[in-house]
Amino acid sequence: MRSYAETALLHAQARYQVVLDWSEQSLTRVDQILDHQRRGGEPAEQQSVALCYGCWFGEIAIACWDGAWVGCHEPLPPRIVVAGRPCSPVDAVAARLRDSQQPTLVQLWGKLEKWHRQQTHAIQQAAAQNLVAWDVLATDQRFTVPHDAFAELPKTQDARAAIDPWLHELFETNAKLLLLAAGGGTHSVLHAVAGFEVTVLDISPAMLARDAQLARQLGLPIHVRKGALSDLSMFPTGGFDVVVQPVSSCYLPDLATMYRQVASVLRPGGIYTVQHKQPASLQATGSPAGKYQLTKPLFFALPVCRDSQQDQQLEPDTIEFIHPLETLLGDLCRSGFVIEDVAEPPRADAWALPGSAAERACFLPPYLRVKARRR
Repeated sequence: MRSYAETALLHAQARYQVVLDWSEQSLTRVDQILDHQRRGGEPAEQQSVALCYGCWFGEIAIACWDGAWVGCHEPLPPRIVVAGRPCSPVDAVAARLRDSQQPTLVQLWGKLEKWHRQQTHAIQQAAAQNLVAWDVLATDQRFTVPHDAFAELPKTQDARAAIDPWLHELFETNAKLLLLAAGGGTHSVLHAVAGFEVTVLDISPAMLARDAQLARQLGLPIHVRKGALSDLSMFPTGGFDVVVQPVSSCYLPDLATMYRQVASVLRPGGIYTVQHKQPASLQATGSPAGKYQLTKPLFFALPVCRDSQQDQQLEPDTIEFIHPLETLLGDLCRSGFVIEDVAEPPRADAWALPGSAAERACFLPPYLRVKARRR
């Protein structure tokens, strides 16, 4: 892409006596060149001109907005990804060369700036807002164990029957298990009774307080640590045999960093199970039966919030991020894992009431569960 972009600089100087640089200050001059080229350029040239000036625009955009080229080996012009949004600068320049009513590069730059500002604001706001939201949700029995839930210690066989079958190979190994973003007591008690040495990480002190209380009450080997998914440096390298992460990746804009952190604390050959919200489910509305519409585009780390009581797939007052499958699965493989199994937890019910979560799941499976092993 850089070579094509440098050709644009040579073309501008040789044909129009215009000196360009690698900054947004040259955008106006390039728009003028494209207008001249549209009115008087050779038609046979236009495709090459679009390629070279599109690559030039893409190069300065990814440098300014920390973007990246994608699709360089596809049968279409490559895209840039800026603020999570893929777009084709080559196609944009080609459109401008055909039609003066198409957006100028200056106008397109303004869109990139707006997108970047919106995403930066959402990322900065997300951590603080989600912490407050989950401290409030600590009183919601959908996410936490009531204080009086365990009058006595559950039986080992009952706990083992209740946890993920993917972990059954570890039952007799005294494995060290890290629960990520799994405070509230439900997961820690079951895994500790099943025979694991359990550490729980969560951002919410209120959620962790429930785990600590249950550990004291039941005499279980449960350790609690407050922290973020994006930074597991508090734990020793290779210190865990298994990492279990219930639905929580939707609260992070950058899964590649999280996956690398998980890989660093998991021993080679260790198991990582993680459950995600399906991207299509987060894209869709909560409209009545059979009328679910995809109203949000599938961009990388697009921030979304619950905007009505019908958006049951989003937790109240949180900021979540939509991640495409390339991120959910591809970044996992690129971070040192081999995927061994994938499942979609059954939430659909063909007999469910119209508009209910179970009926919606007939159209849009809400979750994706992955078992991976550390290489």
